[in-house]
Amino acid sequence: MNHIKRISVIGAIWILLTLLLLAYLLQVANMVAYGGAITAGELLAFVEANGYEATDVWDYCMRYIWPYWLVICCVFVGLLYLAWRLFIRGTRFQRIVYSAIVALLFIPLCFPLQHTIFHETMCVVHEIHMIRSHYNDNKEFVYNAKCTDIPEGKEIYVLAIGESLRYKNLSLNGEYERETTPLLKQQTNLVLYSDYYANATLTQHAMPMLLTPSTPETFEEHFRYKTIASAYHEAGFKTALVSHRAQLMNNGYHDYLAKDFDTTIFVVHDSLIAPALAILIEQNHKLFVVTNYLGNHMFYTNRTEDCLVWRPDYNADPNSKSDSLFMNAYDNSVLYTDKILNNEIEVLKRVEGICAWLFVSDHGEYICPHISGHGHTYHPAKDEYHVPLIVWYSEKYAEAYPKKVSNLMHHKDEPVCVDHVFWSVLDMANINVENQKNRASLFEEKLIRGERLILLPDGKTIMQL
Repeated sequence: MNHIKRISVIGAIWILLTLLLLAYLLQVANMVAYGGAITAGELLAFVEANGYEATDVWDYCMRYIWPYWLVICCVFVGLLYLAWRLFIRGTRFQRIVYSAIVALLFIPLCFPLQHTIFHETMCVVHEIHMIRSHYNDNKEFVYNAKCTDIPEGKEIYVLAIGESLRYKNLSLNGEYERETTPLLKQQTNLVLYSDYYANATLTQHAMPMLLTPSTPETFEEHFRYKTIASAYHEAGFKTALVSHRAQLMNNGYHDYLAKDFDTTIFVVHDSLIAPALAILIEQNHKLFVVTNYLGNHMFYTNRTEDCLVWRPDYNADPNSKSDSLFMNAYDNSVLYTDKILNNEIEVLKRVEGICAWLFVSDHGEYICPHISGHGHTYHPAKDEYHVPLIVWYSEKYAEAYPKKVSNLMHHKDEPVCVDHVFWSVLDMANINVENQKNRASLFEEKLIRGERLILLPDGKTIMQL
């Protein structure tokens, strides 16, 4: 019996040491890749990671982080061996030294003081519990949505959601020196909002606030709502989701967001989204579509060779040591995003009917030498939340709703946030729902302005912008 107890104790110690080493490696990887301690959002993404993201992160680790991991493993094992030898010798002083060495190994779990790895892990456990326990809570929810104006002919409305696209790197803004959006710049009836802020820096927090009326202050309420697709369905529209397979459906946090659509299509490449949209438009008279892109997700592999313009590129020139590796790779992916978004608009331009399209990125991206990413800090940079919001409308839409177009143009430089997206996407199709007291729509004459807040990586802390 004593022998079994001894084996159990030794096994428990080895499990603890293995978890401790894993915590070390995660913290070191995060410090090297993102310049900060690991956050709850990153742990959740790690737990729910899709294959694309996991492969990309692993590739980065193998390229840059593995030497740090090797050093950490050697130091960790060396300290344990030294501690064991001192403990075996058994003098009082040596036992004190042993205790100090073991305590030293737990330092990575204790910093930063405000958000330790224990705190972050508990936040992840809470979020996973909320996802699992509230998965079916909105079965009976209805918006009681109705169209106030039903024009004759085709009506097509699209909410396009990008990934990690920041406002600063679009030449469409008239300030960026690189020509990253040459095709969108040629489009007429296109309105770029200059002062739109995302309300989260992680996709798993941003998506629910784009597809439901929830806000950072009421984030957990999104579990009781159905998505905006349900409101369109109640108003007489067919609804569809066309998403890159590595985005919405490959993350457990988002699975339930897709169940409200009449049709769901998942593609292996962003270039296939516009053709899928064209088929849906051909088959339906009144249609609402959400398109969801892989976009500019780190490490910016989403592009084709014709968009490899700025070099050295992180993906094309892996042996380069240039500080511009990430920035060049990012801008190349933006150039590709310009092509993809333009293709979607071109599909809508061929429709004989009323069409409107609203594009927004879920969050931005922080890029500097040797560090690239988002949602990796409790002090996000402006580039992580200052993102583009773009609206395009057809000629027939402008003829049918000149006042809406005028209001849209009038508000383009006003401060707006994700609170405006849900209501604007409803309003562009003249859809009203019950309890719309805070209907903050870009299409209204008077723009309701709320407080711009951002939900931080633990899914609980809110920062005022």
